[in-house]
Amino acid sequence: MLSPSIVYEELRLLGVTPHYKGCRQTALAIELVLQNEDSLNHITKMVYQALANQIGCSPASVERNIRTAAHVAWKINPSRLKELAGYPLSAAPSALELITILSSHLQRAQSAPTSL
Repeated sequence: MLSPSIVYEELRLLGVTPHYKGCRQTALAIELVLQNEDSLNHITKMVYQALANQIGCSPASVERNIRTAAHVAWKINPSRLKELAGYPLSAAPSALELITILSSHLQRAQSAPTSL
């Protein structure tokens, strides 16, 4: 299992700090996706709704806060975001794209062999 601190550190490197509501919500969304990759296909029902229930807001608020996190990351560290994506980005990613980019990156990093 991936440590939540690794997710938060990656968000921090992108400029998404804990004072943004979207920081925690993005981290929680990534954790849900890493637990069940299929949830990316049903992002609104399986991720946004689950997070909304957990933190007491609407799914639209969750999506908006994650979208804000994506815009912050794009504004502060677009080169890192492009590097993590592995494909050209010409604008800030959507909320779904940010979750996909970060969960894919963290999944690759977690499965990479460690050298001694």
